[in-house]
Amino acid sequence: MVARNCELRDYVKVSVPPVKVKQQVIAYCSPDSTYAVTKRLIDAAKKTILIGIYDFSANHMVELIEAALQRGVKVKLMLDIDSDKERQLFAELGELGVEGVPAPSCASKRARFFASSHEKVIVIDGEWCLVQSGNYSNNSIPLNVKDGGDPASFRTGNRDTGLAIRSKPLAKFFTKILESDMALELAGPAALAMAKEAAEAEAAFLVEMAPKKIPDKLFPSKSFKFKTPLKIEPVLSPDNYMDVVPGKLRAARKSVLIQQQYVRSSQTNIIVLLDAIKAALAEAGDIDIRIILGKIFDRGDIPKEKENLKRLEDNYGLKLGRNVRYIDTSRLVHCHNKMVLVDGKGVLVSSQNWSHSAVTKNREAGVWLSNKSICRYFTGIFETDWKTARQTLEAPSAAMMPKEAMKAGGFIRVERADYEEV
Repeated sequence: MVARNCELRDYVKVSVPPVKVKQQVIAYCSPDSTYAVTKRLIDAAKKTILIGIYDFSANHMVELIEAALQRGVKVKLMLDIDSDKERQLFAELGELGVEGVPAPSCASKRARFFASSHEKVIVIDGEWCLVQSGNYSNNSIPLNVKDGGDPASFRTGNRDTGLAIRSKPLAKFFTKILESDMALELAGPAALAMAKEAAEAEAAFLVEMAPKKIPDKLFPSKSFKFKTPLKIEPVLSPDNYMDVVPGKLRAARKSVLIQQQYVRSSQTNIIVLLDAIKAALAEAGDIDIRIILGKIFDRGDIPKEKENLKRLEDNYGLKLGRNVRYIDTSRLVHCHNKMVLVDGKGVLVSSQNWSHSAVTKNREAGVWLSNKSICRYFTGIFETDWKTARQTLEAPSAAMMPKEAMKAGGFIRVERADYEEV
């Protein structure tokens, strides 16, 4: 695991124009439908697949890519590599024919422009863009072949969301972003010395109790077409997230629904986001503000999370139970989502956690759009999770489960990329 506090080279922010989409948008979520949508689009690829992603550890995704390569599809991958396991998989993909480039993050040995390259963007045939919160890990894209999952054989996982957008202009934009980042890496010197404290080490994973239930409702993907063009605004870090999102929150008049892995309420830029919600509440008088957070994995983090909850209540009136809840881990592994829904029409699907690094130092990507039907789809997911979400802060067990516990059954492996702060 590589430390993410390295000295970064100067990055020149890019202009991020909106795009009008005239064709099709597919909304999907994990664990229910991400794999089915991804497989459908990758299997239909004819020429090119371009992937920029933080974690690629699911073997069934390797199989999808291998099948595409065998059909003659050219595949390019930018991956944030910081463990022996990831290096091995990256090399394996290269042997299969993938053109791979390490991401220019703190994990790079050549060019460090971002703390983490944490985006999850896939461009297919210069026409489809998949923008999502989930990585290619077993928990964020579990192998549910049926779109929406089969209750009889459902594989649970993280709560994540995504949008597949059919738009050549948007595909061109994200291709330019990913290829520019690849160029930053390739233009770097031959090698950079790794700091002693950031020595390479095998990535740690956690062993957690596997959820015994499935979500109350499963969500197949849903396709949307438009009579008039839909405006889509790409939202990137470090380029424009803090220029776009505070204004969207401040404009809320009815509701702000958020699913986040965590909310770092003491960090400067996250205070800006929370202050925007507070300003909306002050102007509108009564807004439905609800936040679902991910579980706390380390017992040692409980005091810090109690302080976080106190700040949310004292500074913003957001109370545990009424406004803030934790994902139900009897049904889902974790809340890895980074979704914001505003006033029943505004939708942000992205890779940005609510941390200072995510909105200012990482390479992150998402999209903002305003559409009642798409928002209704994601609101259904939020409400399903809210209904069973935990209304108290529950401490994990004092002792970490040993890796050997996996052999006993009833446990699940949680990759570092699923739970670490980024």
